[in-house]
Amino acid sequence: MSAPSVLFVCGRNAIRSPMGEGLWRLAYGETAHARSCGVIPAAFVDGFTVAVMQEVGIDLEDFSPIALRGVGDPPADVVISLSTAADRTAREYAQETGALFQAWPIPDPSETPGTREDRLNAYRETREAIKSRIASWNMG
Repeated sequence: MSAPSVLFVCGRNAIRSPMGEGLWRLAYGETAHARSCGVIPAAFVDGFTVAVMQEVGIDLEDFSPIALRGVGDPPADVVISLSTAADRTAREYAQETGALFQAWPIPDPSETPGTREDRLNAYRETREAIKSRIASWNMG
């Protein structure tokens, strides 16, 4: 199945957008053009993200967060915001580059309190929510 090139955007490029990038490739093949970025990137990918993505065979151990303005060319066909805080910036970027914009408001699992297992479960729910959106994805 062929898919358009996609850019996933969130606040820090440490949790949701790297998940989106990895899950897009899982769904559409390693050659699928997927990238991710953050409005204000973190210094490194979140450890819980690495753990829950390894559960589905995606290695993010060496992932390095980047800024939206550092994405470079070629522009993506579709820009998907995974964070309501990133929507405005991602929408503007999509308009500047001629991409289709979609907002997928996925809650930030890092805000979940509780035990390590409670937090891991929140990250798993985030992963599955993104995976579900990708599975039902369409251009409109």
